[in-house]
Amino acid sequence: MISLHGLILFDVATVMAMMVIAYLSKNMGEALKIPPYYKMLYLTSALITFAAIADSVPHNMLFPFSKTVTMGLRCVAGVIALPVCLRYWKWPPVKVRVWSRKCCVPD
Repeated sequence: MISLHGLILFDVATVMAMMVIAYLSKNMGEALKIPPYYKMLYLTSALITFAAIADSVPHNMLFPFSKTVTMGLRCVAGVIALPVCLRYWKWPPVKVRVWSRKCCVPD
């Protein structure tokens, strides 16, 4: 069974990582003229924050399957964040020509 304190700590770390990635993606997107997909990362941070708050509320106040819903929100956040991050960080990486005659042939 997953400890509630460990899960909330993981949620806080994930939200902080999403915010840092969103900030870096914003700057990279402005430089590369990419549409503002980074705003979706703020949505994922909000989903994870909502899931953490819902987990900390006593379950008799919520509906009986709240654990399933909060884990589903975390999964949805991950599914949204993955393509956004891949879009900005261009993974798999673009092929870069490292070896060229111009730089390796002595004059």
